Amino acid sequence: MFYYVSQKNACPGDGTKENPFQTINQAAQIAKAGDTVIIGDGIYREWVNPVQGGTGSHQRITYKNAENTHPIISGAEIVTGWEQEKNDVWKIVIDNALFGDYNPYADEIFGDWYDSMGQVHHTGEVYLDGEAMYEEASLDALYAPSEKPERTYRWYSVVNRENTTIFAAFPDKNPNESCTEINVRPYCFFPSREGRNYITVSGLTLCRAATQWAPPTAFQPGLIGVNWSKGWIIENCTIHDSKCCGISLGKRAEDKDNIWSIDPYKGGSQTYTEIIFQNINDGWDREHIGSHVIRNNIIYNCGQTGIVGCMGGAFSTITGNHIYHCNVRKEFSGAEVAGIKLHAAIDTVVEKNCIHNCVRGLWLDWEAQGASVEKNLFYENILEDLFIEVCHGPCMVENNIMLSKRCVHNVSQGTAYIHNLFYGEFASSRETSRFTLYHLPHSTMVGGVMFIYGGDDRIINNIFIGKNDGSPLYGTAGFDGYEKIGETKTVGDVCQMGDVQKTLPTDIHDNLYLNGAKPWNKEEGARTAENFQAELSLTYENGRYILSTNLYDAPVDLKAARVTTEMLGRAFESEQSFENRDGSPVVIDEDCLGQSREETAIPGPFAHFADKITLPF
Repeated sequence: MFYYVSQKNACPGDGTKENPFQTINQAAQIAKAGDTVIIGDGIYREWVNPVQGGTGSHQRITYKNAENTHPIISGAEIVTGWEQEKNDVWKIVIDNALFGDYNPYADEIFGDWYDSMGQVHHTGEVYLDGEAMYEEASLDALYAPSEKPERTYRWYSVVNRENTTIFAAFPDKNPNESCTEINVRPYCFFPSREGRNYITVSGLTLCRAATQWAPPTAFQPGLIGVNWSKGWIIENCTIHDSKCCGISLGKRAEDKDNIWSIDPYKGGSQTYTEIIFQNINDGWDREHIGSHVIRNNIIYNCGQTGIVGCMGGAFSTITGNHIYHCNVRKEFSGAEVAGIKLHAAIDTVVEKNCIHNCVRGLWLDWEAQGASVEKNLFYENILEDLFIEVCHGPCMVENNIMLSKRCVHNVSQGTAYIHNLFYGEFASSRETSRFTLYHLPHSTMVGGVMFIYGGDDRIINNIFIGKNDGSPLYGTAGFDGYEKIGETKTVGDVCQMGDVQKTLPTDIHDNLYLNGAKPWNKEEGARTAENFQAELSLTYENGRYILSTNLYDAPVDLKAARVTTEMLGRAFESEQSFENRDGSPVVIDEDCLGQSREETAIPGPFAHFADKITLPF
């Protein structure tokens, strides 16, 4: 069954092509498995709340744009009738009836690991000609000149039972002569009930939603989200200006949400561990939750994350997305900010994404067991491109290009870094103050709990390029002192249970080190070229990134063996092999461009020498 939606229709319509619905939500109330909702041009100022889901991958409910149209779903409303107060400050009084059951200007951002940075923030926002303004701490601060040049346009709100009054500073602007919008709805496309499976959202722009903070220990809202379901596809969409998160694959609502912030009786890590076990008891498994596909979207201007997920994103594929400008305004912060932030990304593939100009690029936190990070481009992320935290492995990081000041922060074990280009720091540390979970292979069932000894990593066939600035974090010298896998009879000879002073043995070989990057002191096959100056630049030309470099002119032998499951072995704690998520053996026989590698490969993400490489981004 096809349903049609068009704002050009003057009446509500019946969903036929000749007499389409006027809102998407009209279709969302009746669409069932196998139906397609075709959406025409226009700005749909509504919360699309699908009542039903599909019944399988071939019996979906699909919401997509009509051919050659660009429909927009907005969580904001235009407001007019501003009155000038004094100086550059204007005000508008809004009847609270506009907000219905949810007033974003009365809803303070709150949650575990949230940092308000000394100021109350609300999920509401004010937009001037499409650009988000800044919330001020007080009315007095609004009347005072801004101390920060980028915060020229600012706002402050006062809420009572009947009305919400918004005061805003518009230097050299008359808001009545511009497009001024305010957040009204918490979501753009989000089912209010769990288990709305097998929904496809394709070709839409979704923007300006009043989303709440999304930690791993609470319900995770997003401008668009799956709400604890299975098998969604979100593709070819543009998603921007979410107060906190763009796409949510994350955690369901539970009674203990944010309990650590409400009553810090137990620590956050212990609280999260309890939540994992509770969700396993409540049916978190591959058959019922996850396995989403998030592909070819543009995601930007999100206050917390572009994509967030806790448990609900397991077994998913996140591919071909362009993610940027997440948390770069620094209004608020916390331990959950990144272009992509995932907890329990079991058997999740993150591939072929371009992530840049975020506080962090990709953050895999707890239980990234069986996860694969491959063929991505990262650059100009503030803290690091990839943060892997308290994961026991196996986890694969292969064929990526990482160009930020810090490429990797590895606070895990059992990770294989294969054929990457690291043009920045590679930091590694241990975590012996927290006991964290690992799982049975390719399953949500918990196999055990242990702290992170550090080590058990494989670092093979990579290129490390330093900046010749003396940083000791370029290369793998930070592993000096670690034992080598195979040199001891058993791992237990190196690391006895509970001995927090010991580290697990590791395997590092056949990497190339340039511009001050240093190899591990036990590395076999390390290549260095101390008198060679590697150069590298990234440009954007005709819709593609171009990587220009002379690094393949380095006067060293670049041949190395192809990497396979047999070479990598098993992760120590989980006893799971480094393998594909379907259990088949890994063979790293393709490069970042999808080109075949010879059995004798060269280090780095490219199979063939070139001084100018057009990237698939």
